[in-house]
Amino acid sequence: MDIGNSHHALRLETAVSLVNALTGDNAGGEPAFLEPHEVGQLAGLASDLRAVIEALVGDDHDSAARTLNRLLVASHARPRLHRDGDEPWHLTFDPPDADFVQRWTAGLAVSFAAVLGDDSAQRLGLCAAPRCDRVFIDASQARSKRFCGVACQNRVKAAAYRKRGARQREERP
Repeated sequence: MDIGNSHHALRLETAVSLVNALTGDNAGGEPAFLEPHEVGQLAGLASDLRAVIEALVGDDHDSAARTLNRLLVASHARPRLHRDGDEPWHLTFDPPDADFVQRWTAGLAVSFAAVLGDDSAQRLGLCAAPRCDRVFIDASQARSKRFCGVACQNRVKAAAYRKRGARQREERP
């Protein structure tokens, strides 16, 4: 699966935004796609999705699968075709009577389950910068992304530069 060009990829990006906004030491802000009252309702889902990402990054696919299976069962996820008014039909995974959290849980859990067995799961990552616990999707061709963003990357590079400079000054007579 090409992580950059699929419906599941869009859901994974949404999940990463949700996890970064609602979990971890660096959590902050409310995702722009949610109303303020919805944020609290999704905190548990965000924690579960963080656990899935951490398991995948740690190559513990069994743990990720157990968490995803629990989410799929809890949300009563099952495929069905749906459309609103004159919009085109689309595949959805939540039951017709699903509440807000069930709809999000079903859709996001299905998307994670869809990528669990292919290399798209390897594109999920945890920021390598000290004091940052944000998650990210590596969409680079080289699959070499280590940081959640340029700010963390620059912070690590600047610290390494300062450390090299200090070491060189100590080595001088």
